[in-house]
Amino acid sequence: MPVVLLLAAIAGMLWALFLAQRSSLLLATLATAAVGYVLGHSFWNAHIGPLPLTLDRLLLAGVTGLFAYRAWRGQLAPRRIGGVEWALAALLVWLTFSALTSKPGGDVQLPTSPLWRLLFSFWAPALLLFIGRGANESNRAAYWFLAGLTALGSYLALTAVAETAGVWSLVFPRYISDPMLGLHYGRARGPALNSVSLGIHLTVCVWAAWLLLPRAPQWAKLPLLVLGPLMVLGILLTFTRSVWLGMIASGVAMLAVQIPRRFRGPVLTGLAVLGIVAGPIAATSLVAMKREDSGHMSQHSVQQRTAFAYVSWKMFQDHPLTGVGFGRFYDQKLPYLSDRSQTFELESLRELHHHNTLLSLLTETGMIGLAAYLGVLYGLLRASWRLANSHEASDAGRRLGALCFAAIAGYLPSAVFHDLSLVHSDQWLLFLVAGAALGFERRLGLSGAGAAQCESPAINQEPAFSGAAGLQ
Repeated sequence: MPVVLLLAAIAGMLWALFLAQRSSLLLATLATAAVGYVLGHSFWNAHIGPLPLTLDRLLLAGVTGLFAYRAWRGQLAPRRIGGVEWALAALLVWLTFSALTSKPGGDVQLPTSPLWRLLFSFWAPALLLFIGRGANESNRAAYWFLAGLTALGSYLALTAVAETAGVWSLVFPRYISDPMLGLHYGRARGPALNSVSLGIHLTVCVWAAWLLLPRAPQWAKLPLLVLGPLMVLGILLTFTRSVWLGMIASGVAMLAVQIPRRFRGPVLTGLAVLGIVAGPIAATSLVAMKREDSGHMSQHSVQQRTAFAYVSWKMFQDHPLTGVGFGRFYDQKLPYLSDRSQTFELESLRELHHHNTLLSLLTETGMIGLAAYLGVLYGLLRASWRLANSHEASDAGRRLGALCFAAIAGYLPSAVFHDLSLVHSDQWLLFLVAGAALGFERRLGLSGAGAAQCESPAINQEPAFSGAAGLQ
């Protein structure tokens, strides 16, 4: 047995040296996030003492080591530091300070460890963003990045159809079929056992397929035209309101990036008017929508959002600047549930985490934490918009900018209806895409004034590659 372990260790070191010379950091981060989502804790986990290991954590350690090796060899080009980096640094410092200074006492039992949530929902995604930002990637790697997301979305869409149809023999991993695990059994929920997470991933993947289509080889265009609608079907099968709203928002964002500037104002104004007119009717239908639970339960879920907002406002009034402590909403909300000065009930929140990422940060980390997080999102939106509209950027860079802009637009509606920091894979995906786009944007050194004058490129009108050169 020791001989086998020694040979395995030697083989692993040789393989690591090979990867260190030839692999793409961007694709390595994508593989890390994809494997972590598909083959997560429920698929495999082990412990070294108190430290739990999963495949994504092992891969993240490997990617970090590869990034450090490239930096040591001087293979990474310097990048300018902008507002996103400063806001992200401020967010991480403040959340860490809040978590360390507000540890719960021994008599407080929290279902989720604040330190683990801090590490895997904020520090780890920031690491993925930093690696993607610093990587020296070619246009070819960027196209393969889009192809990798498309492949992930194809698997998730097929899984969503199979599980809602009850064809469990086609569902992998097999634990998805267990109704006792995870949430939202009866809807498409994917390997994370969460319909919201599945919808967010599919939203990003469908736009990756859309952006890849014009640059794909001829033989791949028909499969992409089939897989795109299949991913949209997977999104519909989640039966999740926030995911549907996110798909619509990301579609508007993609339209805003891709249409020529002279048409942008009238088209977006028309969509806004349509939303104002049709929005209330659609909202009524969404509230009444029946899923695996009853229509009454769906209405109660909507009413709980009002209760969460009320409790959050009361907590914010008492702790406006610093909040009650990172990860402490679960127990710190309890005294506020006895408030009877309003007509709606609050007791149903007793066993629940927060259902709003932004309000969760506001109540737990105050205006400082929320401002820093909004600063990160705003900076990423601004950088991705600038990249997608730059004539200085390569075609691959503009596509990554458009993908990042749409990904954030698709993320925000779900962030308003759910605390996405409780499902770290959603944070990983967002920051992974953001890091890929930021790497191309920071390399260009775009000026705000110059970018603002650029005409929006008609991405889908550019001539596609053909044949074997399609992804080069």
